[in-house]
Amino acid sequence: MDAEQIREGVKCMQQGDKASTKGLFRKPDWDIASGYYNQAATAFKIAKSYDQAVQAYAKASEAYFKAENTHLAGKATESAAFILAQNLNNPQRAAEAYQRASNFFMTQGSTDRAAEQLQKAGRALENTDVNAAFDMYNKACLIYEQEDKARSATEIYKKASSLLVRNKRYDKALDILKRQAAAFQKFTSRSHLYKTNLSILIVLFAIGDDVEAGKQFSNMCGNDAGFAQSTEAELGDNFLRAYEQRDQALLEHTARDQHITFLDNDIARLARTLTVPGEVLSSVRPQQRGGEMENRPLQYNNNNQSYQQQQPSYNSSTSPPPPPPPSNNNYQQPDNKGYSSYQYEEDDEDFGLR
Repeated sequence: MDAEQIREGVKCMQQGDKASTKGLFRKPDWDIASGYYNQAATAFKIAKSYDQAVQAYAKASEAYFKAENTHLAGKATESAAFILAQNLNNPQRAAEAYQRASNFFMTQGSTDRAAEQLQKAGRALENTDVNAAFDMYNKACLIYEQEDKARSATEIYKKASSLLVRNKRYDKALDILKRQAAAFQKFTSRSHLYKTNLSILIVLFAIGDDVEAGKQFSNMCGNDAGFAQSTEAELGDNFLRAYEQRDQALLEHTARDQHITFLDNDIARLARTLTVPGEVLSSVRPQQRGGEMENRPLQYNNNNQSYQQQQPSYNSSTSPPPPPPPSNNNYQQPDNKGYSSYQYEEDDEDFGLR
């Protein structure tokens, strides 16, 4: 620690205390006091005396608030929270400070900054308290939703759903993903919506509710004709057929499609752990085989709110129908037509929106 900076910090704290003390013929001067406390915090931070810096920022925040400068009160509290999280490794106190900072910014009318503080609180708590971390993310999303700024919450939606999937809180993850899909409905670009739709189906399969997944898929196609023609819809249909036919090979082949890797990392990992009832996950990575799997475009029927797959036709005079797959579990589906073979490498870092 820098002894000179420590002495400077202590001196500034004393001057701040003097300015904030009521005298016989004077009132506390909170403007002057806040300036001294802020100088003290800076000196302590330079000296790496982080506990004293947090205390100084707390006093600066109080002085700013009493001086009716709510914005600077929020900034001082945010600075204290950052030190608690990054330098003192105290996520609980950091989250509490971020929440106080959020309250200051909400009072001042800066809703974006308020939601940002709650997001930081959630990030601080991820490794220690999953429920509390989700609560912070959820409150941040609610602020944006109430202000009709759901577009700004996309990153927080992703953080929340990844956290919940990673910790197998699938019901809550499903709720967040549906709220995220509702926000994406307002986007001109539909790619994020389609990825979210596919993520919803994967979580439903993980829960074990392939019946509800089928209903959701029909609704998705009925509400958006573009989705019915998308790659995500084709993959969703392949997942449904795998469950209906109890085809573990088709399920694993679909889960390893390159487009699955475009989803959030935790959703992509979840997809690769799916198994149809009565089957176990193959321990061998599917290998590329000769031949091609026929791509079958979706045919959507708007009258009965259902979807069906166009069946491939074969000309016996030119090419024989493909042989049925062997009955043993070692059969591997060939790669889809039009998709390149690839090697997927797990990356623990979260990707942004694709």
